[in-house]
Amino acid sequence: MTNPGALLDVQRLDNMLEQLRYRHAHLSEREALALLDADEATLASATKQTRDQRDVLRTRERSLEDDANDVENKAKELDTRLYDGSVTSPKDATAVGHEIEVLKERQAHLEDEAIELMVEIEPLDEQLVQAEALLGEMTAKRGELDASLAANTAQLDVEIAAAEQERAAAAASVDPDQLEHYGQLRITYGPDAIVEFDAGKDGGCPVAMSAVELDRWKHLPSGTIDHCVDCGRLVIKLD
Repeated sequence: MTNPGALLDVQRLDNMLEQLRYRHAHLSEREALALLDADEATLASATKQTRDQRDVLRTRERSLEDDANDVENKAKELDTRLYDGSVTSPKDATAVGHEIEVLKERQAHLEDEAIELMVEIEPLDEQLVQAEALLGEMTAKRGELDASLAANTAQLDVEIAAAEQERAAAAASVDPDQLEHYGQLRITYGPDAIVEFDAGKDGGCPVAMSAVELDRWKHLPSGTIDHCVDCGRLVIKLD
């Protein structure tokens, strides 16, 4: 036989469990972590583009510097030949001198191009430093959120387990058929599939009982469990 109060307890605990499970699934840390994931992905993508751009420019800069060094070394070799006696003909000396001037001009041009690239690279390096710092802050924030999520999840797990245990105890005092019927009504009526009769509050139903139905319930004995003919919910009269 069903304990009327126990059936109300089952509903109360079901409502509590729904709220606890909703909180468990929608902890603010979960949303914050999802937003952090999106921000990190966006920053990582932008950082990769910046790094790739910087690396292309740096490769070009180093190539120009290497070319400038090669030209400088060639000019030095020619300059050495010009003054070590290797070049004896005035005509050849003039030609070598001219070639040295051309090489120096070429070296200056290459060095100027390398400097222009360095100017382009500098702000990109600064952006990468800032991005790395921001990624570090995000990593630290993730650690805080993970710790908070773990603590809150554990606390809710404890509360859910306690409510489930209490519900099982209450359900043990309810007739299985009545419990199944309550479950079916809950699909339709949600958290107030069962109401406690209250003569002073239109019978206790969300939809006010008609005068006839209210009078019928007033004359029913305590412990009655029956449907409200007006709304279809289960009504329990405890007093």
